[in-house]
Amino acid sequence: MLFPNPIARLRKAHYALEDLPDAVTFPKHPARESDDPLPLEDATVDDIAFAIVAADQESIAASNRASALKRLYKMAREAGAIGIDPAVKSALKGSAN
Repeated sequence: MLFPNPIARLRKAHYALEDLPDAVTFPKHPARESDDPLPLEDATVDDIAFAIVAADQESIAASNRASALKRLYKMAREAGAIGIDPAVKSALKGSAN
């Protein structure tokens, strides 16, 4: 099977590259407007380095959200909540004790 697209060829060539995005984004610079995503095929090595920073920031944010949700779940359960109870109200009730 032929893959004329260079990104598709890279994805096929190595299993660790299967999740390569079609475009990369960059961290927001305070002095600039938001940059549009850059097609991966046009990205420089420096562009990739900045995209790694952005991806790491997204990953950290997702991990922090997951940790906070796990803590909320645990607090609600420790307060005696069951599956149909509102989690936030239950956690607040438990933390008031």
